[in-house]
Amino acid sequence: MISKTSLPILAVVIVLCISCTTEQNEPVFSVEGKLYSTDVEHVLLSQAKGLNANQFDVVDTLSVHADSTFSSSYRLEPHYYRLRIHDSLRVPFIADSGQHITINVPAKGEYKVSGSPDTDLFEEYEQFRMEVLRETVYPIRGQLEDLREENNPKDAARIQKLGERVVQAEQNYRDTLIHAVKKMGTSIAIYPTMVRWNGDKHLDYYEELAADFSEKHKGLEVAELVSEKVRILKQVSLGGKVSEIVAPDTSGVERSLYDNLGTYTLIDFWGSWCGPCRSESDHLASMYNQYNSSGFEIFGFGIEYEKDRWIRAINEDNRIWINVSTVDGYSNDIAEAYAITAIPKNFLVDENGIIIAKDIHGQQLEEKLEKLFSEK
Repeated sequence: MISKTSLPILAVVIVLCISCTTEQNEPVFSVEGKLYSTDVEHVLLSQAKGLNANQFDVVDTLSVHADSTFSSSYRLEPHYYRLRIHDSLRVPFIADSGQHITINVPAKGEYKVSGSPDTDLFEEYEQFRMEVLRETVYPIRGQLEDLREENNPKDAARIQKLGERVVQAEQNYRDTLIHAVKKMGTSIAIYPTMVRWNGDKHLDYYEELAADFSEKHKGLEVAELVSEKVRILKQVSLGGKVSEIVAPDTSGVERSLYDNLGTYTLIDFWGSWCGPCRSESDHLASMYNQYNSSGFEIFGFGIEYEKDRWIRAINEDNRIWINVSTVDGYSNDIAEAYAITAIPKNFLVDENGIIIAKDIHGQQLEEKLEKLFSEK
């Protein structure tokens, strides 16, 4: 039985429950747009996943009306999304709570996203990133690719030097990007930029950013991903202990990193398709031949997509040390555990798997090994 005195309390509870239900059912964000085309019957909405935001799961199919418009509202989490208009056009955008996002696609295939300040921040970042690439990396990379295509033995030394310059230019490029990230504050737009974060030089900043981001976006998947990314960056910094690698070699035999550690071991992430990686093969072979009898090992992990091409590159480049690969590009637990999002990338570790140097190439590697083994 309900007494008269309990009625006011019950009324308050009912109102609160109705309020909660209403809030849960309210859309988090909405998407609408116009294609200026009658050829497309539907578009696909996908949500990014993983630490590198380079994989997407389809979460909805939006019908395109006769007037080439589409619209829908969602109770999905604030996140990084992508709208696939057709096979050659994908429109990325960031959706946060309360945003009404409009996507217009003119006939020429260009697009305009409005209603999302977070997307504006991400587009500014991408524009800055491409400008840096065009000015600092592409010219040197082009020279290297031209020389490698000519395949003139007389250019071997020049190819090696150009490869070292490309690696350095790409490292500088990634370091520069932090200036654009800092402009984003704690916007969800920082999530897709994580793929290029450099924890060696900016770990303190990223740790602080992850804490602030998690506080602002508490409970969201993107907050967990940002925190996990920073944890991995910290683990693979100087002084950290590397994770085990177990993967098949060219014969399909599983090989273990920790079963093959030398006094010092260079864990080399490379690819048959990577010009700068291939350009340092001769120098690595020289260092291996010089110091292997003293305890130097190389453990190569191929970021590969085709097994035959990987094996052919190993043979052509005389990479006689242990080489393994899961032959699935960057989409594997090993690349994730080592924060590998670009190659070449390497880690010099001691006999216990402790990182004593990173991204060390050419003359730097030679001098480091000479110093280490002279002290033994």
